[in-house]
Amino acid sequence: MVKITLLISIILLTCTQNAKSQVKPWPVSAEDAGKINPIPVELKNLGIGRNIFTRTCVACHGAKADGKGLIPSASLIDETFQKQSDGSIFFKINTGRDKMPPFKGMLKEDEIWSVVNYLRILVNRSALPPAKDVNLEISTGEEIKSITAYVHSADSAKLPFPEVDVHFYIKRDFGLMRIGELSNYTGADGKVKVVFPEKIIGDKEGNVTVLAKVEDNFLYNNSEMAVERKWGEQMVTEDEKFNQRALWGSRDKSPVWLLLLANGIIVGIWGVIFYVIYNLFRIKKTGKIFIKE
Repeated sequence: MVKITLLISIILLTCTQNAKSQVKPWPVSAEDAGKINPIPVELKNLGIGRNIFTRTCVACHGAKADGKGLIPSASLIDETFQKQSDGSIFFKINTGRDKMPPFKGMLKEDEIWSVVNYLRILVNRSALPPAKDVNLEISTGEEIKSITAYVHSADSAKLPFPEVDVHFYIKRDFGLMRIGELSNYTGADGKVKVVFPEKIIGDKEGNVTVLAKVEDNFLYNNSEMAVERKWGEQMVTEDEKFNQRALWGSRDKSPVWLLLLANGIIVGIWGVIFYVIYNLFRIKKTGKIFIKE
């Protein structure tokens, strides 16, 4: 009982210490707290902030910034955090503390300010206009294997939409493989192009499926389009090699020496067991003879 009480006390003490460390004050000077965010709340800057957050912050703070990541951390969308000034949030991202690394030197100041804007938008979507429907078309170049995405309005006017971040993927068996840059923004004509990477394995004929997506955008609803092209290297399956005896083969394709060794060990062990049992019976029988005499 004493040991159980001691164990419970240690657990409670640990949890209390962890809770204290999470709410430990993080002072920010008046000068740093009073800094004004120089980056406007625009689509491109929000996209930069979102991409940086996804790449560097999601692991701890979670995809929803609620602190429920692989390493539970502070929520960035609760009222206490959001009440801070932009300057205070910038200072904390820049300098870091405890398990949070300092991003000074890893990120440019404009990038950190863009992250701050992104965190604001997560709880205040009213700062943005309603999302618009878009149409996404893709074309391909054959001489130089490339994919061009064209983003335009969903109506008959087909007005091009500039500064739209398009994500490009290659469909694989167990998911999607990202290609291109982290951000691929359309130009004034609503188009953006990426080059297809080399040495991509396709199916037996070399076909691959390429996708372009407008997704997780602030101003536009999701849209995607896919095309299939014979741009990959042909998948070669050497069935005759898999039918040969090898260590990676199934039981009936195991090497003969391995089968003999494994079965020999099994036979040897059972042989020893039977030999011991046989001698036990002999000992018992001999004991009965001496008792009778």
